[in-house]
Amino acid sequence: MIEVSDTAAIAETVVSAVSPLFVPGRGMPAYTGLEMMAQAIAAIDGMKRKMDGLPPKIGFLLGCRRYSVRCADFEEGKRLKIVVKMVFSDGEMFAFECRIDDGDGSPLAKANMSVYAPANPLAYLKDSVA
Repeated sequence: MIEVSDTAAIAETVVSAVSPLFVPGRGMPAYTGLEMMAQAIAAIDGMKRKMDGLPPKIGFLLGCRRYSVRCADFEEGKRLKIVVKMVFSDGEMFAFECRIDDGDGSPLAKANMSVYAPANPLAYLKDSVA
């Protein structure tokens, strides 16, 4: 994690074979960008909760709109910069503009993601199963 605030995060990674999402001969399929964006979003709440002395909390990725990529795979050795910025919040529902840039700052992927973070996620899960 390079930077995190109450409304944004910047993370960086290098595509390598140690990643569980790595495919030999390909690198990381471009669809894995969704997971990287989601993890960067989770870091925002995680950091806030850590600063308050609280444990991590479950959140739910509700959807992704307009995911577009400029490549089929993120190549091995490529440095990726994941940038997420909150554009809406009502306390439990959040919307983020997300992007992944290469090491030179050229855009590789972008998306809008919606997240639900209920006050009591375990009660929400229990109620939704019943």
